[in-house]
Amino acid sequence: MTNPEKLHVEQKHKISTEMYLKIIFLLKEETGEDPKPVDVVKELGISKGSVSEMLKKLVDEGYIQYESYGKITLTDKGLEHAKNVVRKYLVIKHFLKDILKISPETVHDEACNLEHAFSDESIAKLNILLKLMEKGL
Repeated sequence: MTNPEKLHVEQKHKISTEMYLKIIFLLKEETGEDPKPVDVVKELGISKGSVSEMLKKLVDEGYIQYESYGKITLTDKGLEHAKNVVRKYLVIKHFLKDILKISPETVHDEACNLEHAFSDESIAKLNILLKLMEKGL
């Protein structure tokens, strides 16, 4: 039998990884430059130590290139993963906002939470459903 506590820890790590990659990606998109750890600290509102610890894990897992006090660069693996998380967010946000008519104040937070729970397959099928609904089918 699988240990539920281990699953919970793995799930939290997955969510943290996705959150960091998404933020690094969006900061780069916004400024055109690779972000620094201080940018991630400001965005997340957490301690420098927590960010530094997670950046080391992301380096070890091959998602980013980073040296202390330098800029954070997504690897090809990290970029692909970040784009996938952003894609999930956008599909879910579209569904919540345009189909379910969830209030704009709520949509962002809910989409951010759900992007980690949906599989790639579920997002692909939800996206197909949204396109069919837009066509009136």
